[in-house]
Amino acid sequence: MTRQKLVDAALALPLFGVLLIMPPFVLVLVDATTILGIPAIVLYLFGAWALLIVAGRRLSRRLGRIADTGPDPAQPTTSPPVPDADR
Repeated sequence: MTRQKLVDAALALPLFGVLLIMPPFVLVLVDATTILGIPAIVLYLFGAWALLIVAGRRLSRRLGRIADTGPDPAQPTTSPPVPDADR
C-alpha cells in the first residue's frame, strides 16, 4: 500500500469510529439482548473501541515503517528551482 493510501486511511479511521458510535448504530442494540449475561450494546461499544485501537496501531506502525524507509518511489520527486545566473 502506498504512503498516500495509508495517510488517507489514517485520516478516515476517526470518522469511521464516529460513525460506529453514532446513536443510529448504537440504538439498534438497545433492547434487552444479552450475550453471556452482558448487554449487547456494551459488547458492541467495547468491540468497536477495541477495533479502532487495533486499526490505529496497525496504521501507525505501517506509516512508521514507510517513513523509516525513505520517500515513496511511486510519488514523483521534484527538484528545487535553479536560480538564474544572469541576475
